[in-house]
Amino acid sequence: MKIRLFAIAASALVLSAAAPAQPAAGLQGEWRNTKNTVHMKLAPCGKSLCGTVTWAAEQQRADARKGSGRDLIGSVLLRDLQKGSDGTWRGKVFVPDINTSASGTVTQLSGDLIRVSGCTLLGIVCKTQHWHRIK
Repeated sequence: MKIRLFAIAASALVLSAAAPAQPAAGLQGEWRNTKNTVHMKLAPCGKSLCGTVTWAAEQQRADARKGSGRDLIGSVLLRDLQKGSDGTWRGKVFVPDINTSASGTVTQLSGDLIRVSGCTLLGIVCKTQHWHRIK
């Protein structure tokens, strides 16, 4: 009986060691948009958080060059993000396709999902995207 319990405990230990670690809570880390055409890293920049593009598909890079004249990789899409008392992060969202910045919010929906929303023209034109944690 003791040998059987030891074998069960050893198996459980091996299985738990093989399971992938859960991502850390919070916004910091690597994220991808829903279509997996843009990756961004959210990290501290001064006293706030910023989201910088680390990878993009060629079509998105071309769209950004056409709109802003700059390469999308290295662009800061989210800047000056500050956490509000309601848990929502507020700051600026850069839209490279149309070379404009807008007021934006980032809401963490789960450990692996955030919603990024931004509005321009006094809140008349708004867009929302979901981003999924990569690591």
